[in-house]
Amino acid sequence: MRNRSTLTAVLVAAVLSFAFSDPLHIASGRYDLNPYAEIASELEQPTTTGVLALASYADFYRFPVFSKVRDVFGTRLAAHGEIAAEYGYDEVLAQASLGHENFMRYLRAKSISHLIVPLVNAESGFVFHRWSAHGTVSIDLESDSYSLIQKSGGEFPLALYQINFDENQTSSEVSPNYSLTWSGVRPGFYEMLRSIDENYDVNYLRSYEEGTETSWVFKGEQVRMTLNSPNAPDQEFSVEIQFIAAYGGFAPPQVLRISQESKIKVFLLKAGEPPKATFILRHGQSIDIENILGCNKGSVFNPVDDDIREFCYGVLDVQVQITN
Repeated sequence: MRNRSTLTAVLVAAVLSFAFSDPLHIASGRYDLNPYAEIASELEQPTTTGVLALASYADFYRFPVFSKVRDVFGTRLAAHGEIAAEYGYDEVLAQASLGHENFMRYLRAKSISHLIVPLVNAESGFVFHRWSAHGTVSIDLESDSYSLIQKSGGEFPLALYQINFDENQTSSEVSPNYSLTWSGVRPGFYEMLRSIDENYDVNYLRSYEEGTETSWVFKGEQVRMTLNSPNAPDQEFSVEIQFIAAYGGFAPPQVLRISQESKIKVFLLKAGEPPKATFILRHGQSIDIENILGCNKGSVFNPVDDDIREFCYGVLDVQVQITN
């Protein structure tokens, strides 16, 4: 039997799932006339069929409803608050990671007519999530598929986009969900880091260990990546990984041996020449990545650097697509 805290988290998660289709509580008539009145007015138009709240990795809590829920849980339970607020968001990111056309089919299938994003994402022109449990997400808000129609002010400024579906693309078939799991390496290699800085003000920090560009593999680690798609075990996915030699313009050559069941691929990494390797995977299938030529301390690449970690190679990007 669930305890009270677990039950509370589940109930909150269920309630918050509706915020993806009504993030400003338009349907119930509860919204702040200032500063969201103009956005609310647009969403009350008969052409509005659904609105999806979307944000880059560091900006999800720029939505007032999600920020308030996390604050309600307090700093001691902040992780539970984020789990509740992000309930169902993995599916959105997985579908978005499969490419533009796939994401548009997903939006059509879910009857989503509008996107609402933090204003900072509108100003940058894209929504970005680095690869992790899915491939990289990069949504170009300046493409012809999206039209900016309203901006708000206030403490949590937002921007509303209308989705422009291609009239020649009538398919609304949704691709199966999937996830990537990583093992043989520290969580900081693939996970977004979440931390809390409690001083005079509480700051919730969301970042990647080495930034968004590169994730390094260190001595003693051997990466295994597994694709999971239990609801579509026969579906094939194309997974493209871009590697980089460690590190910078002085990187010595590195050799990677990548195994997929009985198949073996060998790649030579050189400074300034990041290669891409593509693999076709179904549910439960894995690739194992092994560096052959050893690893070097950061001080070897940069004598003024005191970094004693031993770098083997890096991963720049992971792209995933449906193959059939």
